[in-house]
Amino acid sequence: MWNEGVPPREIAGAVLGLIGVGSIGRRVAQMASSLGMRVIAVRENVEKRRPEGVEAVLPPSGIDEMLSQSDYVVVAAPLIASTERLINSARLAVMKPSACLINVGRGTQVDEAALVQALRTRRIAGAALDVFEREPLPADSPLWIVENLLITPHTAGLTDKLWPRHYELFADNLRRYVAGQPLLFVVDKQKGY
Repeated sequence: MWNEGVPPREIAGAVLGLIGVGSIGRRVAQMASSLGMRVIAVRENVEKRRPEGVEAVLPPSGIDEMLSQSDYVVVAAPLIASTERLINSARLAVMKPSACLINVGRGTQVDEAALVQALRTRRIAGAALDVFEREPLPADSPLWIVENLLITPHTAGLTDKLWPRHYELFADNLRRYVAGQPLLFVVDKQKGY
């Protein structure tokens, strides 16, 4: 993702804005901070213990503050009513012109038309999308021809260790269920995540 006028830069010392601090967000924060990045997160419940590697946690009302400070923004939040079209033209306008947006959450959390406009006009430096409003991404999507956009096919989480981890978690939860113990990673159906 090269953008004329934006020289290559080191990520050490850069600010990573993180939207969502669930299992994916926590891991991103750990890795980013270990590379010397400052991590600022936005999440619903700011009273929860601050995750490792996160310098500050802001409530959803602080998202514009976080966006304006961030060199990179990672969307890793669950899709609920308040995160639908969370990144829209107004939020993209708050970001630094040198910032990059990365979405590994859900496709409808980013207004794709607004993102295309922001990228084409160099309002932001670049973006990487692993998820889209429609999947698979239609052949006629304008996203395909945006120069400063990296597209991956909803595979950000795929590694050679993904399925063994899932099998291990399933087996652990099955043992817990049979033993009458609490399960791990239970979804709160009221919250939607």
